[in-house]
Amino acid sequence: MLSKLKSMFGDKSAKPAPNKVTKQAQVSETAEAEEPVEYGSRSLEHARELGLAFISNLLGVRAVANEGSLQQELELRAELDGEMSGMTEKSIPKLSKNSLTLMSDLLDPETAQKKIIDAVKEDPALVGKIISITNSPVFVAPDIKIKDLEHAISMLGQARLRDLVMASLVSDQFKVNNYYFETFGKGLWDHSSEVANISRKIAEQTGGQPGLAFFVGLIHDVGKLVIFKKLVEIHARDKAEPHPQVFSHLLNDYSHALTRRACEIWQLPTDWYQPILEFQFAEPGDLKQPESVALFLANTYAELNALFLAGEITQFELVWRLQEAGTSLDEFCEVFPETVLQEESDA
Repeated sequence: MLSKLKSMFGDKSAKPAPNKVTKQAQVSETAEAEEPVEYGSRSLEHARELGLAFISNLLGVRAVANEGSLQQELELRAELDGEMSGMTEKSIPKLSKNSLTLMSDLLDPETAQKKIIDAVKEDPALVGKIISITNSPVFVAPDIKIKDLEHAISMLGQARLRDLVMASLVSDQFKVNNYYFETFGKGLWDHSSEVANISRKIAEQTGGQPGLAFFVGLIHDVGKLVIFKKLVEIHARDKAEPHPQVFSHLLNDYSHALTRRACEIWQLPTDWYQPILEFQFAEPGDLKQPESVALFLANTYAELNALFLAGEITQFELVWRLQEAGTSLDEFCEVFPETVLQEESDA
């Protein structure tokens, strides 16, 4: 799977054959060696355009900007600029010390499973969530009822348990019990969860750290959740109906800076979010770590798949966007085999 990724990071199990002569070398001894794949956006402007299209689709934006929405956007930008200059944990929920300790254990593959289970048992709400999820049709038949943590853990397995606990620690910080979150905010979180799962799979194929890849996939868009939550609060205070285009523009334009700020306020070790920093400035050659490549590709695949399924982009544009990012339609289809594509015409 993902042949370009393998060639980029190397197959650690394969041994070199220095004396082997390839057909290409037989044809021309002066042929240049194939350059390593450089993943990354070919244009940051295109990256912004794609991100904005994805958010607009996620929020169901169909309304056209008007004079009122432009004025609303200017006012909100001014307010957000003022707030973000001194943004603290009041605006970005701070993970507790216990949560950070547990997160560190989850990211360390050497941490004993018993230590994770003991920590989970200290949080009744988390225990209930794990049991509830394990009782879903994904894990058990409808006639089976899981009632205790030990049984639930046996059904989940070690890797899935760690992912579930990690996701719970992050998601609980951003829930807003109102119409806007249920309608739009949940979609933002679902996207992050999808990117996290794809990132893990890619990292497993490239010799990266699957746990770290999953983690950065979860938090790479926390800035969007922060700004979304803030916009909801502002509109509730002013009793004004938010214009969809305004939400879309502000979510896209402020999210990267807010994600970096959240990582700082959470006092995460730099190596935990270094892949996100590389991802945010992903020009070709900027992606140094396997986890950065995994995050970049996972986010690209998830956004393009959502836009393609919604009919927002054609198959031609899907292929073009994938090539622009340094990947291919074949690799995309390995991640989303269920996505129906038209066969290319030989004509």
